[in-house]
Amino acid sequence: MSKRKLFLFLIFASVFTSCAFYTYGQNSPCDSITVYFDLNSVEIQKNTISSNELMQFIESVKNAYNDGRLQHVCIYGSSCLMGNSVICEASALRRAESLRNYIIQNADIPDGLVTITDAGIDWNLLATLVSSDSRTPKRDIVVKTIKEIPVWIFDSNNHVVDGRKKQLMEIYYGRSFAYMREHFFSDMRYASARLYCGVKDNEAPVAEAETMTENSGVSKADTAHMERIAVEDTGTYAVTDTTEAEETDTAYSGPVTIPAHAKKEMTWEGSNVWLKTDIPYWALLVANLGVEVRLSDHWSLDIPVMYSPYTVSPSFRFRIFAVQPSARYWLRADMTGHFFGIHAMGGMFNLSVNDSRRFQDINGAWGGGIDYGYTLRFSKHWGMEFNIGVGYLWSKYETFYNIENGASYNRTTLNYFGITRLGISLIYKL
Repeated sequence: MSKRKLFLFLIFASVFTSCAFYTYGQNSPCDSITVYFDLNSVEIQKNTISSNELMQFIESVKNAYNDGRLQHVCIYGSSCLMGNSVICEASALRRAESLRNYIIQNADIPDGLVTITDAGIDWNLLATLVSSDSRTPKRDIVVKTIKEIPVWIFDSNNHVVDGRKKQLMEIYYGRSFAYMREHFFSDMRYASARLYCGVKDNEAPVAEAETMTENSGVSKADTAHMERIAVEDTGTYAVTDTTEAEETDTAYSGPVTIPAHAKKEMTWEGSNVWLKTDIPYWALLVANLGVEVRLSDHWSLDIPVMYSPYTVSPSFRFRIFAVQPSARYWLRADMTGHFFGIHAMGGMFNLSVNDSRRFQDINGAWGGGIDYGYTLRFSKHWGMEFNIGVGYLWSKYETFYNIENGASYNRTTLNYFGITRLGISLIYKL
């Protein structure tokens, strides 16, 4: 059974159970629907869900409202763990809002009858999916981490220093997280609606949210509304229910609201682009800037560019233009620590280190090799990278007398095997 089918089975099992025991109370949903979304998608598309299933749910809402049985439609939104946590929470909320607006518009019912009761990362679902798949690397450790590790871990200064997602990304060198991303994350990007109905009577449907909550029998945990208030220029969130927010930060209780400073503390893990500069090249008066782009959880593309058009003196010039792109594999999904890479290189040069000779390329310099490096993180934005590479370099160049308009007196082909990349770079993550 696929994970999506398992999830649907769990939802509809609860629906059928509620219908079978309808006479015992009004606390269970009498119908439900789940809409899945593509990565980075928050809008309901025509092909997102079966039109028949969607129309059946809308029809159920209409009938319940017209018969006076409709008490409440609860909306839940969820996101996977891709990207930083603030973006995940925002995506879950927008998916819930999208489904809410769709139901209100197509069922033609008052706004107050459809409310968002929760939006975030569905940790309970992730734990269920992992538990049901014996192929998950280090499954027991993953489940234990989801259930026991707080979403955020703070130091004595109330700064985020660790958390559930970060520890999940580190299990088995990131392989467990990569497996979850491939097999489970698509089932976590959803919005779900549950229809709560009462016994048909002659009274008009209640439209006030507070009255509906009291009559619907929905649990306090479901109806505690965490109001997200966007703070201008900070992207932080405020929580109206402080007590519940503290509980969800320290226990396995499903989606949570992000602490006010969490976005800043998790910038390193959530960044997809970072800038760097190689310090030793500046000692040679060679300006350089590198851009590294995250391609996936463990892969990145590094593109450093070096350029120096200056002649410091006749006896010393280090005029170069070079590019050294490198594809890298990181052992850790947060892209700190060890990495291995394959690099290529190409460039031009005009060099002199004394008064007698000057070297200038004819057709450029070309090569490639393998490299190894290690990255340290200093803060949420800053870090340091140490990198060394070995490989092959080919160039055809001329040797000139190092005087003004000095003549060429030799041509040489260079076939070099050895160190082809060496750097100590300062990193700034955007």
